[in-house]
Amino acid sequence: MNVKRKINISLIVFLALIVFISVFVVFPLTRDIKKESDELISEKKNLSVLDGQITSLEKFKVLYKNLEEILKKIDNLFINSEIPIDFMSFLEKTARSSSVNIDISPFSLGKADKDPWSSVNFQITATGSFPHFLSFLEKIESSPYLIEIQNLTVSQYSGEKKTAGNIQASFSFKVFAKQ
Repeated sequence: MNVKRKINISLIVFLALIVFISVFVVFPLTRDIKKESDELISEKKNLSVLDGQITSLEKFKVLYKNLEEILKKIDNLFINSEIPIDFMSFLEKTARSSSVNIDISPFSLGKADKDPWSSVNFQITATGSFPHFLSFLEKIESSPYLIEIQNLTVSQYSGEKKTAGNIQASFSFKVFAKQ
C-alpha cells in the first residue's frame, strides 16, 4: 500500500473515531449535563419558594403571638350557646348594680340567614326608674359580648307598687354564640 492510501485510511478511521466519540460519548454527556443543570435550577427555585414559605411562616408565628390576646378577647365576645350561665349571671349582676329588677324569659337558639353566626335570643322585662334603666341598657350595650338589641318597649310601671317615675321596659336582643 502506498503512503497516500495509508494516510487516507488513517484519516477516515480517525474521522470515524471522532464521529463515533462525538455521537456516543460527547453528545450524551452534554445532554445529561443539560438535563442535570435544568433539574438543579428547578430544585433551586423550589428551595427559594420553600425558604419564602418558611420566612412567611415564621412571620406568621410572631404575628400570631402578638395577636393571641386579641384573638382570645374576640373569642370571649361569643357566649356558650348550650349553657349561657355566665351571660345570664352578667345580666343579673348588671341589673343589681343598676338598681333595676329584671325577669329573663326563655330564650331560643337560632341562626338567621343574614347572620354569620348562630345566636341566642333573650326577652327581658325590667322595672325601675328611667335613669337606672338607661344605665342598665348602656351597660348591656357596652358589655364584652356581641349583642344586637332587636326591639324595645318602655311604658309607665303598672305593677302593684306604683312609684312615681318607675317604668317597665320589655326588650329582646340576640347575643351571638360560639358554634
